[in-house]
Amino acid sequence: MKKLYHLKIKREDISGLVLLPGDPQRASYIAEKFLKYSEVINEYRGLNAYTGFYNNKKVSVVTSGMGAPSAAIVIEELNRLGVDTIIRTGTCGGVAKNVKPSDLVIPTGAGSMIGFKNAYGIGEIPSVPDFHILKNLVTCAEKDRRGRSQSSPLVHIGPIMTSDAFFSEKKDAKSLESKGILAIEMECAALFALGHVLGMKTGALLLATGNINYGEQVMDSPKIRASMDHMIEIALDALILPCFVHKMDITYNEDN
Repeated sequence: MKKLYHLKIKREDISGLVLLPGDPQRASYIAEKFLKYSEVINEYRGLNAYTGFYNNKKVSVVTSGMGAPSAAIVIEELNRLGVDTIIRTGTCGGVAKNVKPSDLVIPTGAGSMIGFKNAYGIGEIPSVPDFHILKNLVTCAEKDRRGRSQSSPLVHIGPIMTSDAFFSEKKDAKSLESKGILAIEMECAALFALGHVLGMKTGALLLATGNINYGEQVMDSPKIRASMDHMIEIALDALILPCFVHKMDITYNEDN
């Protein structure tokens, strides 16, 4: 195994299935509230990480930090530890008018407003999630809504943008809305593209804490905290759901 510089984790202490929140406090919250028998496996550099059990499946929760460069370091080191599946559980700012604070967003792809991909030499690699993880997330979100229709948050499915510059996002938000973008965040384009390069299955489920275009920068509220619990449960359910690969039968007619 290549040397790890930031995650002081032994391979045997981490699951191959990882939730990746950006906030170390959210990682701790997930471990304490949703995992059984959780143990701390890293605190170095504030990249809090835990391993425990969810529905009898071993899973880990690891902090990515803020932005693509920090997330890329963590993803690279997780890959070196043998992790093969990552779902980001983060926050975003809505840009589409119908994305309200406390809504959830499942990205089908992440446009890049970051320098990371070019620095890595992967600018041409599409930033899209693994199809089977995306399907699992949609399936689990639909199940959550059917089971708790009164309390479940609204879920939007579509493209987002990943930005390097939190405080300059507003100037682009109106233009992005007009192009069909749902929201802006800071890690998904790196996660998805790097996942392809490293052979990892990746996906994301995001919680809108405000809307950049419509002045709804709520950030925190009882409704947002309730939606966070839904986000975490949906992501954990999707993480442990098998990814079935169906081979397509193709026939070729030589007469054509």
